[in-house]
Amino acid sequence: MRSKRKRRFKNFFLLLAVVLILLAGLLILRVRKLTVSGNSRYSAETIKDDLITDFLSGNTLILWWTHKDGTVPDTMPYLESLKIEIKSPFSVTVKVTEKELVGYFDTGSYAYFDTDGIVLDITDELYDGIPVITGATVGEFTLYQKVPTESSSTLRTILSLLELLEYQDLTADEIRFSDNSEITVYIGYIEAELGQDEYLEEKVANLKAILDTFTSTTAGTLHLENVTGKNEDITFSPSDEVIIETETEETQEQESETDSSAAESSDTAGTDTGTTDTSTLSGITTDGSAVSGPTSSGQEDSTSSGQSDRTGGTTSDEGDSSDDTTSDEGEDSYSSSPDQGEGSDDTSSDSDGTANDSDDSDDGESDVDLMVFNSSGELVYHVHVRDGLVVDAYGNEVPGCSVNEDGYVVDAYWNIIDPATGELMN
Repeated sequence: MRSKRKRRFKNFFLLLAVVLILLAGLLILRVRKLTVSGNSRYSAETIKDDLITDFLSGNTLILWWTHKDGTVPDTMPYLESLKIEIKSPFSVTVKVTEKELVGYFDTGSYAYFDTDGIVLDITDELYDGIPVITGATVGEFTLYQKVPTESSSTLRTILSLLELLEYQDLTADEIRFSDNSEITVYIGYIEAELGQDEYLEEKVANLKAILDTFTSTTAGTLHLENVTGKNEDITFSPSDEVIIETETEETQEQESETDSSAAESSDTAGTDTGTTDTSTLSGITTDGSAVSGPTSSGQEDSTSSGQSDRTGGTTSDEGDSSDDTTSDEGEDSYSSSPDQGEGSDDTSSDSDGTANDSDDSDDGESDVDLMVFNSSGELVYHVHVRDGLVVDAYGNEVPGCSVNEDGYVVDAYWNIIDPATGELMN
């Protein structure tokens, strides 16, 4: 009897000791110093207040244990990830990664949103390198809520276009929606008319390829409204505005000497190097074919006029031929068809390409890059049909996507796509 009582008292005191140790740990191991790194838009004080919200989260061990796997609390929706390290019983370091801001709306103040369309910041501060969205009808913005567009399809279009631009390493200054939902992208001095929300992947790919042939001061309007990734012509209308950039005196002197030499060469060759020649350029399609440079009507004077870097190896005879057929239009003409980069006479490569496409169709497989939405609502690029399955670039089946009885791809949003052409059927 006495032994049982002794054991009970022993267990009681043992349990009491454990409780006292835990209480002591809660009281003593408190975060007194918190060092934040990786933040840019949010202050260390804001991050600390959102991270330590109660008595328990202020304990060094509990704070570390709660977020040891990088879990971001609901109080910090502006963070992509965080990592906590204990430096001492009273000191921790927090390394954070803030979510990327991809666009903003100007409604008196600037409402910035992330890749998911969540409003992360409403401020009077204008951040550099982030495009403004104009023309789209929106409601009242609420922090950490979805962008309040008039329709969900508008927001999907905005996010898809921003993702495509980032994929092509393009930074837009403005994305504008017209009253009839036509899209215009402004990049530097270039106004790219994309038209309706269709074939955006092909349009942005051709936009990237063509912009790579321009200089930083090229100005004008690029018409991509009718691009589908096939053999469409793309026109460029140069701007009449003169672009003036800030330069040093030494650079201005060098430019003056270059202009003098160019003027002399122009007088000799009978070509005005200060005008924009009509040119023809091969674009790209969804198969990723590369772009060649434009063929200029002033090829014989290309060394002095600065056009030789954009000819893609085209001879002066070809340039003269191009001038004879297009110079009266007053616009630069581009082609989005592949296999034109080596010269306009290479017609056999086009016919070969057609034959290859038909062979792929016979096999029930497609080499055309498709763009689909998966079951998670994410946009998946470089999708193909293989053995009756919809797979990504790594050969993994895309969830939520299937091939219907007509051989068309149906994605998670019920978009019906022809795998042979990439054309949206509905």
